[in-house]
Amino acid sequence: MTPPSTRGPGGAGPSYARDDVLAAVKALAPRLRAASDEVESERSLTEPLVQAMADAGLYRLLLPRSLGGGEMDPLAYFDVIEALAQADSAAAWSVLISTSTIAITVRGLPDEILAPMFTSPRQTIMAGSGPPKGRALPVPGGYRLTGRWTQGSNILLAGWIHVGCHLYDGDQPRRGSDGRPVYLRCVLPASDAKAVDTWRTTGMRGTGSHDFTITDVFIPEERVHGASEESLRPQPLYQFVGWTHVAHAALGLGIGRVAIDEFIALAGGKEATWLPAEGRLASRTTIQAKVARAEALVGSGRAYVREATRDLWETVCRGERPSPGQRAIYRLAIAQAMTNASEAVDLMYSAGGASAIYATSRLDRCLRDAHTAAAHVWVAPDTYELAGRLLLGLDPGSTTI
Repeated sequence: MTPPSTRGPGGAGPSYARDDVLAAVKALAPRLRAASDEVESERSLTEPLVQAMADAGLYRLLLPRSLGGGEMDPLAYFDVIEALAQADSAAAWSVLISTSTIAITVRGLPDEILAPMFTSPRQTIMAGSGPPKGRALPVPGGYRLTGRWTQGSNILLAGWIHVGCHLYDGDQPRRGSDGRPVYLRCVLPASDAKAVDTWRTTGMRGTGSHDFTITDVFIPEERVHGASEESLRPQPLYQFVGWTHVAHAALGLGIGRVAIDEFIALAGGKEATWLPAEGRLASRTTIQAKVARAEALVGSGRAYVREATRDLWETVCRGERPSPGQRAIYRLAIAQAMTNASEAVDLMYSAGGASAIYATSRLDRCLRDAHTAAAHVWVAPDTYELAGRLLLGLDPGSTTI
C-alpha cells in the first residue's frame, strides 16, 4: 500500500499523501472554477493553471517513487480525480490522461530511460493514444514512426507522447506467432507531433483533445516496448492495470456531484414560475424525489466502484492475479458508475427548467461534459456485454476487460 507520505528525492517536492493531495486540489479549486469560461472558449487549460497543477504534483500521482512520484494507490487516486472533477472536468481529464499514460509507460520502460524524460513536474505531462494508428519501420537503433491518432488529450500541453502502432516490414505488417500484427508502444517528445484542430465537441471542450500526426520520426529502441501484460516493475500499482478505468468513474461521479449541488443551490432560491403559488422549487414533491434519486445514483455508483476497486487492489497486493470474474465486476462497476452519473445529471438538468439551458449555467456544462465523457470506450455499453459473458462463464471475446 502507499505509505502515509511520499516526497520527491531528498524530501523535495509535494507530499503525495492522500489528504495532502486533496488539500492541494481544494486550494486550486477556486482558480480552476474562475477560469472555466476561458478554458471552454479556448478549448484548452491555460498555461498558468497547468503549471500550478504540475507544481502541486497532480501529474505525478502514478509515477514511481523512485522517480519522484506518488505511486498512489487506486482508491486514493479515485478520490483525487473525483475532487478535481468537482472543481473542473477538463482539469480532471488532463490529469487522468497523463497519469494513466505514465502508468502504462513505466510498466514497460526502466528508470534509467525515464529519469531523463521526467526532469521537471511540467515536463512530466503526457499525452497518449493506444490504438495502433501508426506504422513503425525498423531501422538501425530503433524505428521510424508515421501515423495519425485521434482524440489526443493533452496534445497541446504534453512534454511526452505515448502511442500505439504496428510494426511494419516495408508495406506489410509484421505478424507474430499468433498471426496478429505486432503491436508496439512508442514514447517520443511532444514536439515531434503536430496537432490537428479537430476538437470541436458537445462537451469536455477544455481538454483540447485534438487529433495529431507524426511523420517519419525516429524513435530509439530504448523508448519502445511491447504490449505484454507483464510489467517490468514488481510494485502492486503497476500490476493493477486499472487506473484509467477507475479514474473515468471518478470523473463522471464528480460531475454528477456538481450537478446535484448546483441544483440544490438553485432550488433553494428559485420560485416555481409556472405555479407561483407553490413557492420555491425545493418545496415541490416532484423536485424532492428527483434530488433524492440523483443522490442515490451517485452514491450507489460510488460505493460499487470503490468496493470493486478495493477487491481488485487487495488481490494484487497479495501478489495474486485477479480472476476473470473480479475483472468483470470491476469493469461493470466502472461502466455503471458512469451510467448512474449521467442519469443523475439528466435529472438535475431537467429539474432546473429554463434556468439550466443557458451556457452560463453550470448545469449546462455538467450535461454536456457527462455525456461526452460517457462516450469513451472504457465506459461504453459494450462493457455490459463483456462482463455478462464472463459472468455466464463464456469467452468474453476480448482481452480488454
